[in-house]
Amino acid sequence: MTIATVTNAREIARLDELPVDLIDDLPNAEDGAENAASSQRNGLGNSFDRIQAGIQGWLRHWEPQRLPAFTAVRDEMPESDRGRSALRAAATQPDGAVRITAALYDPPNREGAPLSWSRNWASVAVLPAARDAGRLYYRFRVSSRLVLDGQASLSLASTSVNFGIVPDAAKASPFETPGFATPIFRPLVGVQCREDQDASASQVFEGSIAVRQGDTPAMAFVIGTDLLFQQGWVRVHEGSSTWIGTSEPGASGTIEFRYAPAAMLRVLGRLDEPHGDDGR
Repeated sequence: MTIATVTNAREIARLDELPVDLIDDLPNAEDGAENAASSQRNGLGNSFDRIQAGIQGWLRHWEPQRLPAFTAVRDEMPESDRGRSALRAAATQPDGAVRITAALYDPPNREGAPLSWSRNWASVAVLPAARDAGRLYYRFRVSSRLVLDGQASLSLASTSVNFGIVPDAAKASPFETPGFATPIFRPLVGVQCREDQDASASQVFEGSIAVRQGDTPAMAFVIGTDLLFQQGWVRVHEGSSTWIGTSEPGASGTIEFRYAPAAMLRVLGRLDEPHGDDGR
């Protein structure tokens, strides 16, 4: 018996007759009963379970990246301050946080504009090189807390975080990206330094950029704190800080990233397309 060779998928779609002779010649169940073990057909291929498990594991996995300790940069203070700023910061550690304290006094007989302090700290993280062209996905949480006390005619405390990212640190600086000068988040703005004031805020950020094979992306963070104060006294207590951490609440100092190869993104972009009769 001869079976015609099928040359492509379009010809398969046009088969409207069953190969009756071939089906009729298949052995029946009794023919293979004496040697059932040896009659099991091999070569069906691997199941989809391994692929499914691999995809599910990949979807859940994010790479952690520790942030280097923040470095103090700006330190603006009133001309009347002598020595170091009255808005003080503890020595930074590689935990993604900047901790501040302050004890301020402005006598009621002083004349002139309100006193102001402005400080910021920077950190930059360089990620591992991309093995393939595609996209870099990232996520992190920005949080801030101010524990304040005081009595003054004017006393406002604010915090901010600026953020920039570039696909390749060898070609550009994340501090010079468009829009970097505008904070990505102002967790606390104009918080009044009143008795037993404890204010906090937190927000998660996610994004992505295109990368080429061999690119080494870099992320830059700048944490800022500002105080505006006049006539009275103010204290910024221990526990006041701004920090960067993972998207889930927990330990600070770690951001998360993952690479998605361009080939995978193309496949994922077509998963919902039907397999029509025209082969599309």
